[in-house]
Amino acid sequence: MRYINRLPKPQILVEKEQHWTSQFLSSTNKRPDSSKYRHPDILATLNSMSFHKCFYCEQKLKGVPSEIDHFIEVDERRELAYNWDNLYLSCTNCNNKLPNKSISVKDALDACFDADEVIEKHLYFEKECIKARGNSNIGAKTIQKYKLDTIQLDLLRSRKLTDFYNVLLKIKDLQIKQKRSSLTIDEKEKLLQFANNDSSFSLMFKLLLRKIGI
Repeated sequence: MRYINRLPKPQILVEKEQHWTSQFLSSTNKRPDSSKYRHPDILATLNSMSFHKCFYCEQKLKGVPSEIDHFIEVDERRELAYNWDNLYLSCTNCNNKLPNKSISVKDALDACFDADEVIEKHLYFEKECIKARGNSNIGAKTIQKYKLDTIQLDLLRSRKLTDFYNVLLKIKDLQIKQKRSSLTIDEKEKLLQFANNDSSFSLMFKLLLRKIGI
C-alpha cells in the first residue's frame, strides 16, 4: 500500500452523481448500478491515480480483473454509492475484504489518506510476506481486513523479488568483473525503478532498498 493522491472528480460524476444517488436512495435495490460507477471515465481516472494498481495490495491490474470497491460499504452508507471519494480501485482479492462490522476502515490504513511515512510505521516485509511492524494494531488489522497475506499475493511478490535479485546479481557480477564497489547511475536507477510508484509492490521494494543502503 502506498499513498494515492486522488485526482479531481470525473466529469460524468460532476454531472450525474446527484441524480444517480437520488435514484438509488429512492429505490429498493440493495446494490447501486455497477455500470454507472464503473463508467469508463471513472475507471480510467482511478487507474491513472494508482498507476493501474490495486489501491490496497499494489498488484498490477493490467490484464487482471479489476473491481471498483466502495471504501465505506453501501449497506452502511447508501448515500455514498456514487461518491467520488468513496470509490477505490481493487483487485478481486482485496475487494473480498472483511466487512466494517468485523474490522472498521477507521481501524485500518487508508491509501487515500495516510502518507507513505505513516504506512511505513505500521507495515513491513519479511521477504515476500507482509507483516505488522512491532505491535501495530493498525498494521495487523489492515492486513486482516484486505487479506494482504494470501498465498496468491505472497507468490506474486516472490516473483517480483526474483526479478529484483536477478537484476542485482547481474550488477554485482559486473562490479566484480570491473573491480569496482560503487553503483553507476544507470545501475542505481535499474534498482530504484522497483520502488517507483508505478511499479507493483513498490512499498516492499522501497523498504528493501532502504535496508540494503540504496
